[in-house]
Amino acid sequence: MFETIRADLNRKIRGYGVRPQDQTFFRKRITPLLEFGSLAVIVHRFGRWAYSLKIPGARQLMIGVYLVVNAFCLAITGIHVHRESEIGPGLVVHNCSCIFVLAKRIGHSCTLNQGVSVGSIRGTGRPTLGNNVYLGAGCKVMGGVTVGDNVVVSANSLVVADVPSNCTVMGVPARIISRQTVSPYLKSPVVTA
Repeated sequence: MFETIRADLNRKIRGYGVRPQDQTFFRKRITPLLEFGSLAVIVHRFGRWAYSLKIPGARQLMIGVYLVVNAFCLAITGIHVHRESEIGPGLVVHNCSCIFVLAKRIGHSCTLNQGVSVGSIRGTGRPTLGNNVYLGAGCKVMGGVTVGDNVVVSANSLVVADVPSNCTVMGVPARIISRQTVSPYLKSPVVTA
């Protein structure tokens, strides 16, 4: 749990201080940790750990703590990353409000913005997202779809069909608009493939 949280926070810190005025210790190291998205990621990691404990008494205690902290986090931030979602290291949640994630699997170095929904519709299964995926503000990834590696889903797009690797999709429903393998949004991956 702690190594994954460290990878999440390091990736957020690396991508945060880009302006000259952000090079101070407080702005580069402390400010990213105080954002609501960082709190939601830490709560998700804690929930996964609490439900995986094998010691019965400690497991129930930690699950109780998780449920209270998760309800507090949801009320304050408007972000819910479901504990059943298997998410690789390097998850970054920018901003806050209206973010809901219930995925089957999300690879490493995923970035979420405000208003993102990843989930199931009418029992069709949960989405699977690859490595280094960027989900723009307000986009929705719904159903049992598979999104490949190095994909940018543009703002306010709706993904209801599989998306291949190394592309940018946009629209309702989402269609491929670019097959460039390099996008400025896909910065600072945790693991280079």
